[in-house]
Amino acid sequence: MAQETWYGEVGVYLGGGTNDIFRFEELEGAGSYNGDGFYTGGVMVRRMFGEHFSLVSGINYAEQKYTGKSAPLPEVHSSPGRFGMLSVPVNARVDFLRYLFADAGIIAGFQIGSSGTDDFSGIGLNAGIGVKYKFKSDIILSLRAYGNQHSILRFSPVEYPHTLLNTGITIGIGYRFIRLGNCHCPEGNNPGRRFF
Repeated sequence: MAQETWYGEVGVYLGGGTNDIFRFEELEGAGSYNGDGFYTGGVMVRRMFGEHFSLVSGINYAEQKYTGKSAPLPEVHSSPGRFGMLSVPVNARVDFLRYLFADAGIIAGFQIGSSGTDDFSGIGLNAGIGVKYKFKSDIILSLRAYGNQHSILRFSPVEYPHTLLNTGITIGIGYRFIRLGNCHCPEGNNPGRRFF
């Protein structure tokens, strides 16, 4: 079966923002957690279906910082902590008005290290909006504001679970490439392959 010609993008990004650790049903007298922010980085790959629609995935790492507060005993004790989240997002993306894009999808997250609370590993939601600029060299710069909520569906069910919410901004650089399929061209006039 002949392969089709298709376009894609690979890239890297860095960023950070605010985080929040909370319960949807808070328990009276229980300990609590205050988010102290996070920083993040990752790699992405994008498969384009025309000029306006694409699927985006990759691997992301986010270092989460927080302060834990104990239940009144009778005094409240607080201590700082941190843990990592390794995530694999799968987003549908729409590009519009030449420089803008929006995306949304699911995110599978795996907690690395102890958070002092229940494990945040599970499936969550992810959405963002951004701006991008493509140079003639096919280098692409992007700025994306986003939010994600981890562990809506947990790998390990917990009663009265905490949830992790991140909102932040990333700056990325990418490269657009073309994967050529079979060409029905006269012998010797086949275009060369770019990138892969």
